[in-house]
Amino acid sequence: MRYVLAALAGLIAVAPLASGQQTSPSSDTNAVRIPRWHVGLAADVGQPVGAFKRNVNNAAGGQAHVLLRLDRYGLASLRLQGGWLNYGHESQRSCLGTAPHCRVAVNVTTANGIFSLALGPQLSVPLGRVRTYGYALLGMSRFATVSGLGGGLVPDFVAADENFGDNGLVWRGGIGLQLPVNRSTSIDIGVGYESHGERAYLIKGGLTDQPDGSLGFDVKRSKADLYAIRIGVTKALSRRPREAAPAP
Repeated sequence: MRYVLAALAGLIAVAPLASGQQTSPSSDTNAVRIPRWHVGLAADVGQPVGAFKRNVNNAAGGQAHVLLRLDRYGLASLRLQGGWLNYGHESQRSCLGTAPHCRVAVNVTTANGIFSLALGPQLSVPLGRVRTYGYALLGMSRFATVSGLGGGLVPDFVAADENFGDNGLVWRGGIGLQLPVNRSTSIDIGVGYESHGERAYLIKGGLTDQPDGSLGFDVKRSKADLYAIRIGVTKALSRRPREAAPAP
């Protein structure tokens, strides 16, 4: 994981050099068309660090974000980002109903994950067709253990119950590259770091059924910090982006 992080950071570091070699000034470089609103979806792969790593090996999930450009050149933006990061799940067959004979058997999935929503500034620099950016966000997150019907990383939340949860502040920072596909769509790759502070949470196997019908909880408590690699797509919402005024 650390080698992948280093490779991505290196790619971002050398982007200015590559852009400078492959692009040349033109008469219209000062007229940059920047849409005001952008939305994005991305897949996340997380690597816990510190005390959190002793209890959790890795994490995976997805995120969505909305960008509001604050200036004509798209250098400053407001970023709203939310997501779900799963750090452990297990499934078991169970009988639906209380009849002596099991008429309907279903998969019950218990997922341990992190819901988060954060807001903050994003600064970006255009390097030819490539755009590099960095952001710092502050918000809320919830470590939740949810059981519901279905299988996979995420249970059916419509038919699910939360068994354990812990709320708190989260701050995250990250850097990335946007590689244009066309005038409105870009491939978005980057790395980030997020810190959730001291948290109580369950891990895989931490929720058990007791003989008396109650639930048993093996609660872990530690600082919850992790790195995350993301790859996704960012798309402009405006069909008619406004043209930036010539730079002074």
